[in-house]
Amino acid sequence: MPTYTKFQRGFSLVEMISYIAILVLMLGIITNTIIAVVHSGRAIKSLKNVETSAIISMERLTRELRQAESVNVSSSVLDSNPGRLILEGKDDAGAPRTVEFYLLDNQLFYKENGIDIGTLSQSDTRVTNLVFRLFPGLDSMGVRTEMTIESGTSTHYRSENYYLSALIR
Repeated sequence: MPTYTKFQRGFSLVEMISYIAILVLMLGIITNTIIAVVHSGRAIKSLKNVETSAIISMERLTRELRQAESVNVSSSVLDSNPGRLILEGKDDAGAPRTVEFYLLDNQLFYKENGIDIGTLSQSDTRVTNLVFRLFPGLDSMGVRTEMTIESGTSTHYRSENYYLSALIR
């Protein structure tokens, strides 16, 4: 029968419990780190969605306002939410051109000459406030736009207000 020395017997109960405790501690730290990374990713995604929608919407509004010749005041909805802005002008060939911005199902839409071009806000964002206000400029009329864009869920929610002022040429 073989004889076992102190180094050949295996692990004691205390050593085994110590190893399991260290393993559980390491798994807890790894799990918390993974959860924090996922939460941060969702928060960053909400912020990115809001900012991307704002950039696209504001750039298009600015471009169209600067190219327009006038605002159709009788058909536009000004100074209230949800606003509707109808701009009139001419295209490059000199033909009449009408551009419309409006909210539908919390999405900012763009229409040109009566044809829906599509949404300017991303599908996973909501435009909850859209107000257009006219103001006089030195030689022309201007439009101030107020917009609130939201994205995310209750735990990773982001809401930002955006303001734009542009003069009509």
